[in-house]
Amino acid sequence: MHDHIDSAAATSTRNSGRTRQREPQQRAIATRDGIASAAAEHFNTVGYSGARITDILATTGDSKGAMYHHFPSKESLAQYLVQGWGTVLVDTIADGTAADEPALRQVASVQRALAEIITHDHVARAGLILSLERAVDETAKIYTAWTSAVTVIVEQAIRAGQLDDTAEHSRLGETLCAGFVGAVHVAASLGEPETISRRVDDLLMLWLGSEPATAPATPVTAR
Repeated sequence: MHDHIDSAAATSTRNSGRTRQREPQQRAIATRDGIASAAAEHFNTVGYSGARITDILATTGDSKGAMYHHFPSKESLAQYLVQGWGTVLVDTIADGTAADEPALRQVASVQRALAEIITHDHVARAGLILSLERAVDETAKIYTAWTSAVTVIVEQAIRAGQLDDTAEHSRLGETLCAGFVGAVHVAASLGEPETISRRVDDLLMLWLGSEPATAPATPVTAR
């Protein structure tokens, strides 16, 4: 005699087990994300050195144990936010360079897209600001990768004749990223994150000589 297996019941049991396994994972992710979000707000307000774990947890209502399960230190929490900003950079640069557009327009597209994200996403904004905090990333790996990626696009623009081959233009990637960071710091210090996109647009217009959305495909001379 063969045992009879109720396949529907077996499937239901397996699905129920998976659901029970997912629920703690989902709660853990929600706790981690909540702490990271509160920490980002706190870092944006008081800076890295002024931030205290007790103040962050007072906002979320989580215990120290819950936080240390995900982030064993303030530094690790800040590094998590920086890594998140790094992911934003990689994805945005990939999207901006995928389009079949002149290199200068790709530069404008990438920087404007990043400005829009930073304006509306306080977690990404914290990651950017913390990426230049020596206590968090003393070699500024993420920032250096960003300037290098933009410099590659600028070099393409120079080779295509969209920019004159000058020392100033060879440093344009670094200049635009440094100016971007400055715009974010000023806007954050003044409590005006909504001005970030406008400030970055102004910076692009100074270099590209036109509306950033329609950056020229013809040579731009050094200023």
